[in-house]
Amino acid sequence: MARDYSGVDKQRTSTLRLLCAIVNGQDREVPLEQRPILLELAREHRVEYLLAWRLHTYGSDSGSSPGAADALLQQVRDQSVVDSIRNEEAARVIAGLAGVDGAMPVLFKGAALAHLYYPESWLRPRLDTDVLLSPASVRGAFEVLRALGYRQATSTSGALVSYQASFERSDRFGVTHYFDVHWKVANWQIVADVLSHEEIAARAIPLPALGPSARAACASDALVLACLHRAAHHRDSEELLWIYDIHLIAGRLSGPQWTIALASAERGSVKALCARGLALAIDRFGTPIPVEVMRHLDRWQRAAVREPSSVYLSKNFRLVDGLLSDLRSLHVRAAARLMAEHLFPPAEYMKKRYGVRSRGSMLLAYVRRMVAGLPKWLASGGQM
Repeated sequence: MARDYSGVDKQRTSTLRLLCAIVNGQDREVPLEQRPILLELAREHRVEYLLAWRLHTYGSDSGSSPGAADALLQQVRDQSVVDSIRNEEAARVIAGLAGVDGAMPVLFKGAALAHLYYPESWLRPRLDTDVLLSPASVRGAFEVLRALGYRQATSTSGALVSYQASFERSDRFGVTHYFDVHWKVANWQIVADVLSHEEIAARAIPLPALGPSARAACASDALVLACLHRAAHHRDSEELLWIYDIHLIAGRLSGPQWTIALASAERGSVKALCARGLALAIDRFGTPIPVEVMRHLDRWQRAAVREPSSVYLSKNFRLVDGLLSDLRSLHVRAAARLMAEHLFPPAEYMKKRYGVRSRGSMLLAYVRRMVAGLPKWLASGGQM
């Protein structure tokens, strides 16, 4: 999570501005005294590969010493090699998923953005590849992933508590590949249906870098999803990587694409989340926004408190706040089911996660899980 820079010293604040300018492609001199802080901030905001690439392009030194610069450039080289290996594997997996009846896989978030909006895909760090599928195809998709050598990570499950599953596989090079399979765009109830798979798939665009079967969310949908992800999953994070994603996507939108994005945000009641994300992009990177869109954003920011999703913009957001918002959005029976799924995950999960064997130890494990998890749910800054 990025730090709050409102109360830090002027040098650190000015260095953050300098970092934004360099990442955004503006050729800037890096004063000697700012170099250590520049590199520290770049790592903290996960834009160190972009920093190294930009400074290498300018012929500048990126670190506090030649050793620091050399180490960062070596990381960039390693990242580009690993990225190439992961791209080949992603093409293989996507081709397999595309063969599942009705799946219509669509890539979104990190991997899709890396290939569509960044000069080189390895410049956009990511831990996994996110794929959105039709809900009806999930079982078949899981079978395909297992057939391709993937193992499903241990995680809780239920009809309402989660709309994703994680899979991983290590290859002969020692590279571990992670795929997150989603059948809704988020786990929180109040934003899970902002955009459906059907809508996103209907507007998806080719992603030839990952094979003939690969498609990605179009720019309009990608913008809404990037704003939603930054706020709802990362609690209004000001990490530059998330904001730079929004900047790059917004810079590609045409007039008709803005119309689609604005309509999706309004229909999905995430106007405040989108307004906040775009405001940060404008502030950090000078994102060019059409005048008419700016008028919408101004109105949306003033009306933020009217949307349930604005809970994610609170600096004191707690997981319990998100849960309460979800419970209020559901009918009584569904709300009770969601609560039960949080409190009592499947027995198979408990066996794998806590190693329980008997009924008595199972009950004890449930109690211990509730007690241990309570501080996390009540702490500010929690992530779903």
